[in-house]
Amino acid sequence: MSAILARMLGFERSPGSSSCARPCAATAAVLSLVAVSACCGAPDRADSPAQSATMGEAPPSAGAGDAGGAGAGLGGAGGAGAGGAGAGAGGAGGAGAGGAGGAGAGGAGPGGAPSADLQGCHGEKRPLVISSQMPYAVAHVGAAEGHFLLDFGTTASTIDPQGFAGGVVPEPVAGSADRFADFDFYGPWGTVRLTVQDHSGIQGAVRQAGILGTDFLSLNAFTLDYEGGAVYRADAGALCPDEILRAEGMKPLWTAGYYSSDLAAVQAGFPNVPTVPARIGGAQAVAQLDTGYDDAVHRRSVNINRAFFAAIGAAGIDLEPVPEAAMSLSTCVPGQAEQVSAYRIRRGAPFELVSTDGSAAVAAQDVMLFLKDTPPEARQCGGIGTWSIPAAQVAASFYVDARRLVFDPVTSRVWIGTPR
Repeated sequence: MSAILARMLGFERSPGSSSCARPCAATAAVLSLVAVSACCGAPDRADSPAQSATMGEAPPSAGAGDAGGAGAGLGGAGGAGAGGAGAGAGGAGGAGAGGAGGAGAGGAGPGGAPSADLQGCHGEKRPLVISSQMPYAVAHVGAAEGHFLLDFGTTASTIDPQGFAGGVVPEPVAGSADRFADFDFYGPWGTVRLTVQDHSGIQGAVRQAGILGTDFLSLNAFTLDYEGGAVYRADAGALCPDEILRAEGMKPLWTAGYYSSDLAAVQAGFPNVPTVPARIGGAQAVAQLDTGYDDAVHRRSVNINRAFFAAIGAAGIDLEPVPEAAMSLSTCVPGQAEQVSAYRIRRGAPFELVSTDGSAAVAAQDVMLFLKDTPPEARQCGGIGTWSIPAAQVAASFYVDARRLVFDPVTSRVWIGTPR
């Protein structure tokens, strides 16, 4: 099976993944996400260890390899491994404005005509390109300019030096393979750590020059306006008040214990990835929101683990196997495959993402469920397939349909728009 198809189903992850980053107890707040307020500190510099992505069920491959949720036009593995210190961002803490500009980006969102600007409290606006359902924004490495996937489903960021505009090829600093000077995304960051990956196999509206994961993105609030073709960044604590976000048609979901600008607030053994309550009828779980998981082949795809599958059965939800969508995937262990089976909900409740008030922020009956059943020999690869608690990964079409998505790591919430 091709690496692109693996990424489409959210299975491919970056190299160097931590091997054992899975929940260490079933008490991991499946039903008890609570608000956590945290302040946003500056990122560690490039001499700090990067956060490690551990959803790496399939190793990246030359020509199409994506690190960490890697969008290849066709997806990325949701939720990465346990967050380490400070992630691949170094330097000036994302301070200042300037930077990426908007070259080659912008324009209308997936619906065609651009929508009106959001309130100024969303922060500084930059162009956003939606390519293969995934969000891209421009960043610079010195004089090189390229489109980076904004992937909230990974904790590790990457760079493809051959993917920049005009044939300009950024070089790592002398004596290093993964340190790049003069990185600029919403302002200068100085020298940062970016894992070199080949994204040339990614097909879409733009040439992918890299991936920005939560090692960068968890330091500020970001609004992805899929409909309006714009991304906004707000300083820590400066995002719009709740009443404005509600008036814009969005609902909040808790990510407390799973996603925060303060890594100390993230539960041990979990990645710093936006993870929210989810349910199908009486079966409850936590679900990673993976903006780098393109599900164009099977829209409204949701990866689930064995614990969630069992909970769905115990709740009396009738699932219909879809054998033609089943597949065998490679893992990070050479020669060891992972069997993935597919299901539709035949009867019963829809798949729901649960708002802070217990209501359904998103409800979808027509989902395709992919069961990740990691074999014992590949458990070292990590991923929700190794978790003992019910868990899921939610693909990109959900966010395109919702039109707008706000990630606020300071209050550990995600706000999601009204689905089409």
